[in-house]
Amino acid sequence: MMELDYSSLLSPNPIPLSIGFNNKSIHLRKPTLKEIDREITLQQFSLYEMFLKMTPELYYTKILGERGSELWDSFSNEEKNEITLYKCIIKDKNLQDIFVKVLNFFFEETVIYVDGFFVFIESGESIEDIDDESINNRMCGVIQEKNFNEFLCLIQQTCCIYNRKNNENVKFKNALARKLYEKMQKANAENEKKKEKESDKNLSLANIISKVSNKHPSISPITVWDLTLFQLIDSFNSMQVNESYDISKTRTSVWGDEKNTFDATLWYKNNHEK
Repeated sequence: MMELDYSSLLSPNPIPLSIGFNNKSIHLRKPTLKEIDREITLQQFSLYEMFLKMTPELYYTKILGERGSELWDSFSNEEKNEITLYKCIIKDKNLQDIFVKVLNFFFEETVIYVDGFFVFIESGESIEDIDDESINNRMCGVIQEKNFNEFLCLIQQTCCIYNRKNNENVKFKNALARKLYEKMQKANAENEKKKEKESDKNLSLANIISKVSNKHPSISPITVWDLTLFQLIDSFNSMQVNESYDISKTRTSVWGDEKNTFDATLWYKNNHEK
């Protein structure tokens, strides 16, 4: 799985991805907070993030509701393992339309869904103006099942919702090992849900925007909207580290550091690329 470097994520400029056709690049844009709020609103953006992290289980149990939950429970483990999000998309027109909107928001090129593929058309045309000739002459990339997850992970990284562990391909020696792993993953997921529910208000995008813009030494409630989401979260994380550093520095200056625990390098450590 391709992981973007720190400098690419911090930069406000689109990221060219050399995975297009005929030596053409596809450009992953990083919308500013102003663009997010103006084009889709912060609330809608939260829904986009939910779909970026969608799994087949969530699709059946949350999107399809009670009927979908019953259907999911009726599948064997082997059947569940064969289901991919992309296969769900192929069968669901609503899901196709949602991902067309999501992909168009994050890429400079125009994205359309055609016969089981998400097709990239060179930027400059709206979806309504694209015809067969445009597709043939200006197509510059395609998303299909084998590279769909990679595209989602790239977008997740720009939104600070990427989890490397959740995207690793785990291989099992036997059925028991798989069963134990799935049980552990389920327990972890339930714990994460509890944590998310408890911290939802504090870690909502709106609250982070408010707190960063009112505490940061140079970012204000006016200028914060020019940041990309990654820049905002990176600032938020750095401010937390700096707060800990300042507390530790003050404590050391007053009480000393007999056990040599004060870390003078804490404020500039690279916590992103651990």
